[in-house]
Amino acid sequence: MLQAAGLSAAEETTYLSLVRQGGAPLPQLADRVGLTAAGVRRAVAGLQRKGLVHRTPPPHERVVPVPPDLAVEQLVRRRMEELERTREAAHQLADEAQHLVANRRTEELIEIVSGRAAVGRAFDRIQRTARREMRVLVAPPYAKPTEVNRTQLDREAAGVSYRAVYDAAALADRDMAAAAATHLRAGEQARLIDVLPTKLAIADQELALLPLAYATAAHDAALLVHPCGLLDALIALFETVWTLATPLSLADADTPRADSAISGSDRQLLSLLVAGLTDEAAAARLGVSRRTVVRRVQHLMELTNARSRLQLGWQARERGWL
Repeated sequence: MLQAAGLSAAEETTYLSLVRQGGAPLPQLADRVGLTAAGVRRAVAGLQRKGLVHRTPPPHERVVPVPPDLAVEQLVRRRMEELERTREAAHQLADEAQHLVANRRTEELIEIVSGRAAVGRAFDRIQRTARREMRVLVAPPYAKPTEVNRTQLDREAAGVSYRAVYDAAALADRDMAAAAATHLRAGEQARLIDVLPTKLAIADQELALLPLAYATAAHDAALLVHPCGLLDALIALFETVWTLATPLSLADADTPRADSAISGSDRQLLSLLVAGLTDEAAAARLGVSRRTVVRRVQHLMELTNARSRLQLGWQARERGWL
């Protein structure tokens, strides 16, 4: 009950006995709580330092509890002040560490992680490092069983967003598909691509994890990459793959489904625009308003993550929509 406020088990037992049964001399108190004479003296001394008890003067010396509503409130306040000082010290250390990043030696920028268990722990470390966003390329083989990523659900609840691109082979696995559905329901933004170039996990712009070999033994050794040119390249790689991948959503059967199909009218609209027709000419050819054309083009750009119509045309060709 009170150990979270900094009391030992013996101190808590002693204090609760005094509150519930009243003050007592040290020998009687030792009998009550089942401690030796030395043990109860240590517990009482600790309680005195924390302001939870006081002792009456001899010759009838007794240990008397301070009322809980006063004593525990002061104890909790002191504990919170200590934790706040610890937090401030941690922020100062983080600032110092940030200043040292630019002066890191090459061997400090990349860590080698060996062993399946160590790789799994490194993946958890990556996720707990993220404060804003996790970016993940998901493909077999896996360092952990293909089950729901509980760390991800915890981090999403804490406000960290997740973007994941799944290799087609990943969602061919029934267990992984079920886990992906759970992640999508929890708010993950997900996409699908036929083949990924590598497995990858990136926490903000701070840390990345990728396998040493993209093969059967991929989960046995990996690299942890700290801020450097390689990390920048890995972030760019993820964003390129994300742009090329097809958005995933949950189908009626509650399973992930690629939103790759577009309507025949959208396919015709893309063909007209690529052929060089203006919005007005395309609208007239399709028998719709110019506003409808603009709205449908905007939807297609959002679907493909295209920032311009030129990119949309390239994406449409890559996805076989033309």
